[in-house]
Amino acid sequence: MRHEMVKTKDVRSADSKVGDLLDPTADIETMGCLWGPPGTGKTTTLAYLTNLYDGIFIRALGCSTVTSILGDLCLMLGGKRLLRRADMVEFICERLTKEDGSDRPLAPRPIFVDEADYCFRQFEILDSLRDIYDISGCPVILVGMEDIARTIRENGRFARRITQWIEFKGLDLIDTAQVALETCEVEVREDLIEYVHRETAGNIGRVKIGLDKIEKFARGNGLTAISLADWGERPLYFDQPIFGKPTKGTPPKHPRK
Repeated sequence: MRHEMVKTKDVRSADSKVGDLLDPTADIETMGCLWGPPGTGKTTTLAYLTNLYDGIFIRALGCSTVTSILGDLCLMLGGKRLLRRADMVEFICERLTKEDGSDRPLAPRPIFVDEADYCFRQFEILDSLRDIYDISGCPVILVGMEDIARTIRENGRFARRITQWIEFKGLDLIDTAQVALETCEVEVREDLIEYVHRETAGNIGRVKIGLDKIEKFARGNGLTAISLADWGERPLYFDQPIFGKPTKGTPPKHPRK
């Protein structure tokens, strides 16, 4: 399969809305929230947008603190972790607004915070990100799972700053056909594309796994085009195993040590 960045509807929507946040003529707050369930292509899109807009990408962790998040931003901007949080905020804003200490202003750079759900465990992290946004004018885009948008909306003082809500819904049938066209090196017929979309529920991770198996099957059988009839009832991907309930009173068996 070809490793292509397929610009699905979700990708195009995210690109457009990040572009709006970077528009210097728009007199609006420039913070965003990108959310969606696993497998909808958020992480791949973040890598694409970070490269496209010369952005800064960091990932929050379950153990993240305001100090570690600020330290990560310092490292991404070519600095090092400092002892005082205020010094790190100052360094970050300086690097975001001035090039090499000169007085020449820089174009805003988006800051993407992946797994931002973890930031809501410590509101000091959100306050520091808001400070960086206020001082530098650089958009901050919080990226997380389905519940992050609801959590932000419930935090009024933070929600008012979010002007771009970017929901990733997964692939529709047209997106699935586009992924097959741009990544597969054999022709996947329409009926098989419909089957892949139906079986994967638009989860781009599973779509790519399924298409990879289809392509390998087609190549192995000398096919340049493959239909649902050719594929038959073969599984598209391997699900987790399903275990039956243990018999009542029977302890589970463990391998011998």
